Amino acid sequence: MNEGLYEAVFCYGEKKVDPFMYCQVDFDRIIGDMKLVGYELTPLNIVHQIMLEQLDHLLKTKAQIIEATMDMENRDEYCRAKYGLSFKDIDALDPRHDIEWDIKSGQVIFFLSPEAMYKEEAYFTLFKKAFEVFTAKTGFTYMSQ
Repeated sequence: MNEGLYEAVFCYGEKKVDPFMYCQVDFDRIIGDMKLVGYELTPLNIVHQIMLEQLDHLLKTKAQIIEATMDMENRDEYCRAKYGLSFKDIDALDPRHDIEWDIKSGQVIFFLSPEAMYKEEAYFTLFKKAFEVFTAKTGFTYMSQ
């Protein structure tokens, strides 16, 4: 990537702080996908694309659990024993609507929407490992409100 494009896309704010300094994702693929669908290459749009991929991962995990347990008679007990949450609590998690993100002081943060804050414990019970892997890979920070 040329330096001018890097400055335009990745550096954010007056002091040009790089919100992706610790991010280890395939930027060539992400930017290629964004160009393919006509998205403007801005730091916030790139964060949006990275977060959408994470949300897809969380949704797939949830869907696999729901699909595997939906026909069980004892699904609540099974889910509590295996995942630490009831089937109903797992089903209530909606990462597409519950998780938001922004760039603050040159750092990418993600957080639960105010309406979803009561689900924070459930998110960390079910997705703690996924959040840890994601934050290690991207350098993004989860902020509890």
